[in-house]
Amino acid sequence: MKGIIGCSEDAQVIIVPICKEDVVRGGMMVGGEPVELELRPSAGDKEALTWLCSPSDSPEMLFIGLGERARVDVECVRHAAGYAGRTVMRDKLEQVQVSFGWLAQCSLSAAEAAGAWMEGWSLGSYAFDRYKSAAAERVVPVVHLDVEPSEAVEERIRVANRRAEGTMLARDLANEPPNEIRPETLARRVLKHFEDTSVKVEVLPVSSLELQGMAGLLAVGRGSVHPPVLIKMSYVTDPSKPLIALVGKGITFDTGGISLKKDYNISDMRMDMAGGASVIGAMEILSRSGAALNVVALVPAAENMPGGNALLPGEILTYTNGLTVQIGNTDAEGRLVLADALLYAHRLGAAEVADIATLTYSCTGALGSKYAGVWGEQTLVDSMREVAALVGEKVWQLPLADEYDSYLDSDCADLCNVSSVGEAGAITAALFLRRFVHPSMKWVHLDMAGLKEVSAAKGYLVQGATGFGTRLLAEWVLHRAAQHEGKEGL
Repeated sequence: MKGIIGCSEDAQVIIVPICKEDVVRGGMMVGGEPVELELRPSAGDKEALTWLCSPSDSPEMLFIGLGERARVDVECVRHAAGYAGRTVMRDKLEQVQVSFGWLAQCSLSAAEAAGAWMEGWSLGSYAFDRYKSAAAERVVPVVHLDVEPSEAVEERIRVANRRAEGTMLARDLANEPPNEIRPETLARRVLKHFEDTSVKVEVLPVSSLELQGMAGLLAVGRGSVHPPVLIKMSYVTDPSKPLIALVGKGITFDTGGISLKKDYNISDMRMDMAGGASVIGAMEILSRSGAALNVVALVPAAENMPGGNALLPGEILTYTNGLTVQIGNTDAEGRLVLADALLYAHRLGAAEVADIATLTYSCTGALGSKYAGVWGEQTLVDSMREVAALVGEKVWQLPLADEYDSYLDSDCADLCNVSSVGEAGAITAALFLRRFVHPSMKWVHLDMAGLKEVSAAKGYLVQGATGFGTRLLAEWVLHRAAQHEGKEGL
């Protein structure tokens, strides 16, 4: 999506974001100045869209409501831009101008508003339609931003473009049908995507997984004819910095294995690799940032399928840290593959690690579809929460409650992969992962099960995969790298 700073003489529509307070009887206020236009009082309500037709030689006007002025922030602007972008693209308009006269009355800077607008516009205009035989022709408009040019504005737009591109990459991968994304084809996609970039990609096949002792990944992938792999992505521009690791669950389809899922429709289980997709998208953002970083991303990828060689309930696996795990339920496979990746991250020398996964229905039951659960070392949790507020991807801290640790006890192994008690499922999953985090490595865990997709467009989210976690993880890495230097993050 192309954004240009300045006005356009060829604009077919002028978009004007307005607040509730801007709509007054007999007209409205734009930038504190009265304009003689008659709009309904509801035109300034959040998410309201109002078209105003003009003579043929003048551009039309589209007013997008932001709600109460005191509550306008960058996330509000992102969502407004998403609505506006879909509306304009539906009408196939090619030249668009966005007026930011409302800035004079809000607390946002021109740079913040311009960046948020372009980020929301790009993400809200996204569509995954490559498998539709009669997909509508997409006209991508040029967006002119009516703000004073400055280096700050240009930088915010560059950041917005990076974030949007990475998130759309994650959405593309998670939206793909399961016959197009198997563990090895996912690896090939990653190799191809980063082949001409500064991201080094290595794919560990079954033989390498065996040498590394990755018991969980090998066991989960046994039931499928499509073998598991570990995808390793490295972006190192300053090897003197502490190594930060990102780990994303990459189950390309999850039937539950022998513990077969009982849901009527499990087609969304193709998105059980949404955590892995967000890690891949985050590496796209980081590689475009030009920042001095030392980061590695790991995606343990497998299909969890029933079959003659599938992992069986009751089996015992031995991990490289010596822990033995009894399989109580093969549908709790995500934690088995993440455990391998966490152990491997330590062997690579990671000082800090963040993992993200569509891990438990319990987390969705506790927090719903708007918040991801976060657990871990308090410094990392605090930085994750701080960054989440900036990028608009919400997280809520849940406890690593030691009182529940005994729920994972096994009669014949060190622990079981599922709790013996029907409560606190998301917490016990986090406690399971904690067993595989080396004491020298700081760790934070994200459970995004309820946020992997949406059923209808809203703001800058569109139907299908959301790409949740992509922007969050990328900005978290940049934030941590800045903190390591004693600086503040973005």
